[in-house]
Amino acid sequence: MHNDSAIKSLSPVRFWAQILRQLFRLELSAMVAISALAGFLFAGGNLLRGGGLICAAIGLLAAGSSALNQWQEQDLDLRMERTSRRPLPEGRLSAEGALILAALSLTGGILLLTHFGSLPLLLGLLSAIWYNAIYTPLKRITVFAALPGAVCGALPPLIGWTAAGPSVSLPILILCATLFIWQVPHTWLLLCLYRDDLKLSGLPNLFERISTHRLLMINNCWLGGLMLCYLLFPLFGFISGVLFVILFLSGQLLLIALFLLSLSFCEVRRARYQFHLTNISMALLFSVLIFDKLFK
Repeated sequence: MHNDSAIKSLSPVRFWAQILRQLFRLELSAMVAISALAGFLFAGGNLLRGGGLICAAIGLLAAGSSALNQWQEQDLDLRMERTSRRPLPEGRLSAEGALILAALSLTGGILLLTHFGSLPLLLGLLSAIWYNAIYTPLKRITVFAALPGAVCGALPPLIGWTAAGPSVSLPILILCATLFIWQVPHTWLLLCLYRDDLKLSGLPNLFERISTHRLLMINNCWLGGLMLCYLLFPLFGFISGVLFVILFLSGQLLLIALFLLSLSFCEVRRARYQFHLTNISMALLFSVLIFDKLFK
C-alpha cells in the first residue's frame, strides 16, 4: 500500500495525474493509439489531416476500456501484488468514480470516431465490447483467454486503415495478423513473470495445465511465426524505403540472434528477456512503418 502521509502530501494535480495514469494505463493506451496511427498512415492517410484525431479517438477508447476493466476486476486486482497499488484496490478512487471516468473516455473516443464514418466507428465499438464483455470475463473461465483476447489488440490498426478510406486488403490483414500473433507470446511471457500473482488471483492457472518449460517451448513456435510475419513486410514491399528496409531487417536479425541466445538461460530469466525482446520487435515494426510512410 502507498504511505498515507505520502499520498496526502501530493498536490491535487499530481494526485489526480497519478490516478488517471494508473486507471487509464496511459503508456499502454498510447501504444494502442500509435498502432492505430500506423494503420492510418499505412493506408496512405495524412498525419496532419486525421492522424492526430485517430490517435486521440483510439487512445480514449483504450483508456476507457482500461478503466472499465479495472472496475470489473477490482477483486482480482486487490489480491495480486502487481495490481494491488492501482487506485481502486487502494481506495484512492471509488468504483463509481472509475465507472464515470470510463464512460466519459469511451464516449469521447466513440464521438471522435464518428468523424471517420460508420466502419471505423463499428470497429471501435467492437474492440471495446470484445475487450470488456468477452475477453475480461473469459479470463475467469479459461486458461486460454489470451487467444480470443488477442483479437481486440489486432483491431486498432484496422480501425486506422479504414479511417483513412481504403477497403480492407492484404497489407492491413497481414499487419493485424502479425499483431494478433505477437500478443499471445507477449501475454504468456507476462504470466511467466507473474506466476505467483496468478496463483493469488484465483483465476484459472495456466501452469496447472502446462509446465513452464513446455509453455516456453510452445512460445518459441509463436515467436518463430511472428518473425516470419515480420519478413512479409519488406518481401511484399509494404516498407518501401531502402534505408528503412535495411534498418528493419538488421534490427530483426539482431533480435533473432538475441532470442536464440536466450534459449540457454534459466526459465525465469528467459521469460523476462524474451518478453522485452518481443516488445522491442513490435516497436521496431511500428516505428519503421510510421517513419517509412512519413518520409515517403
